[in-house]
Amino acid sequence: MLGNEALVRGCLEAGVSYVSQYPGTPTSDIGEYFHQVLIDSPETREFLIHHWAVNEAVATSSCAGAAWTGCRSLNPMKHVGLNVASDALSVIALNGPNPGAMVVSIGSDPGSLGSHQEQNERFYAWMLHLPTFEPHTPQECKDWIKLAFELSEKYDLVMNFRMSTRSAHSRGFVKLEPLVKGKAKGEFIRNIPKFNSLPPHAINNHIRLYERIEKLREAIPSLGVNKIIPGENKIGIITSGMPFGYTMEALNQLNLNDVPVLKLGMIYPLNYEEIVDFIEKLEKVIIIEELEPFLEMKIAEIAHDHKINVEIIGEQYFPKYNEFSTGLVATCLANIFNKPPNEQMKKAIDYFNSYKEIIPSRFPTFCSGCPERATLYAILKATNHLENTIISGDIGCYVMSFFPPQQCSDLVICMSGGISAAIGMSTKTDQKVIAMIGDSTFFHTGMAPLAEAVGYNSNVLLIIFENSWTAMTGHQNDVLRYLLNKGFSIEDICKAIGVSWLRVEDSYKPKKLVKSIEEALETDGFKVIIIKRECGLQAHRWRMDQIRGLEREGKKVQDVSYFIGGCQMCYECARVLSCPAIRRVETDGIEEMQIDQDRCIRCGVCYEICPNGAIRKSIINLFAEEVPFREL
Repeated sequence: MLGNEALVRGCLEAGVSYVSQYPGTPTSDIGEYFHQVLIDSPETREFLIHHWAVNEAVATSSCAGAAWTGCRSLNPMKHVGLNVASDALSVIALNGPNPGAMVVSIGSDPGSLGSHQEQNERFYAWMLHLPTFEPHTPQECKDWIKLAFELSEKYDLVMNFRMSTRSAHSRGFVKLEPLVKGKAKGEFIRNIPKFNSLPPHAINNHIRLYERIEKLREAIPSLGVNKIIPGENKIGIITSGMPFGYTMEALNQLNLNDVPVLKLGMIYPLNYEEIVDFIEKLEKVIIIEELEPFLEMKIAEIAHDHKINVEIIGEQYFPKYNEFSTGLVATCLANIFNKPPNEQMKKAIDYFNSYKEIIPSRFPTFCSGCPERATLYAILKATNHLENTIISGDIGCYVMSFFPPQQCSDLVICMSGGISAAIGMSTKTDQKVIAMIGDSTFFHTGMAPLAEAVGYNSNVLLIIFENSWTAMTGHQNDVLRYLLNKGFSIEDICKAIGVSWLRVEDSYKPKKLVKSIEEALETDGFKVIIIKRECGLQAHRWRMDQIRGLEREGKKVQDVSYFIGGCQMCYECARVLSCPAIRRVETDGIEEMQIDQDRCIRCGVCYEICPNGAIRKSIINLFAEEVPFREL
């Protein structure tokens, strides 16, 4: 199993009956696995509920509500999602999840492999008082998530289960145990002092929280989640999670098999006796952890408080940024132990680096036929390639717009931070300000800044991408889909809030869109353009399914294709639109652009924008049935 699969299995063995989350890498597939369970085993629907929430704050409070009826609830989110959830979670942690249990599963992302930053969310464990497990193997993911629910229920504590991109998506063998049916229904029992954290109850709950944390701290040695790999060396190592694996491989490569290692399964709280027993016999202790020195600070504090004369080594040798690897850890340990790097390791690193010369690097890009790509093209044309224009970006597929060749996004903050930043900018600059937001982000946290922009009539053009999917995280069938399927309208919301200048456009008609953007930028005050066009991937899949269905019925279907002839090599399609289905080729010694028919989804945008008329449209079976993209 992958780590996330094992986590879900552990939840099912623990009798979890409610899960709520907003999709975000590396935790999105946790929800996907729960949905697959509900599809494959319909009987689980009697007790198991999974919700794709509109945002993390809603998900967290929903999970608390379920726990307070006596059920076990899981609340997965990515590391930056914890920022959104923290307001609610700070109170819920005080109250405690009893009579049920609640575990938050945080997906950290050292190296920003799927995120806009690599925030070290471990410090929330201190601030919010969240006892925190950090597993290394899929087996630990499965076993420890069960333990987390047991401890949550026993000590009335919200537990934190810290995954990382690597632990979530690394694979290993897992020993399974019987499934446990969760509670179908619970009961909320009124308890005002516990659930209403207002004076004087807030202070009493704070005192009670510290008491619960201390009881858990005392019990840690009996849990079996921390373990020592013994050794006679006077330099020892304390580590946890994925860095533990890198550490053991690195020690083996350096032939340092006598170094004692304390592997922490629970990184908050720490049991003082365990730490003291390990470090008091040593001259130096190396702390190996990714990102800022979370464990290092606490272990240095423990050593100081217990007057242990030991040197704590960490951030001066190990970087506080990016993801670790065996090679990095081995190199740092070689410096600490004054050992030359292992020849095999040097060869492996050189071999890895040699591929940088062979495999050309490329920027992430939009899919062929992506309506957001076509919108960016229209923005570039309408603003004379962003002359005197600021583009305030946001979180979604369009975050890639800052890469070449578009370079059409000047800033990214957080979900809906783009429109908020644009409001402030518009008051202090005469430059044109365009903000972008997707439909999922709009529902997540976008309506509040929309109301503010309307209230102050900010001189901003807001472009809302309504592609009807939470596309960047994998097209989850989430609350956005339910809302849109019920006829919920972003256009109606904008009107209800008071947007007076409003247009609904189609980015597959780029010339008309260019004119609308030009008109908006010439108009003072707040303007909104909604781009209604389905995600290109999903639109193409739906269209091909329709075509195959008609063909199975023996019906003829129009076959539309686009090709290039007489190309003037102006690069409008390749460098401004920058569609990946168009590439430069050489035919009989003549350079020209060519459309890759396997990648083209027949959106026709290149045909619309070619200034030389070199892109031609071909229709085979003209009088047969036409299957266009579905309209939103």
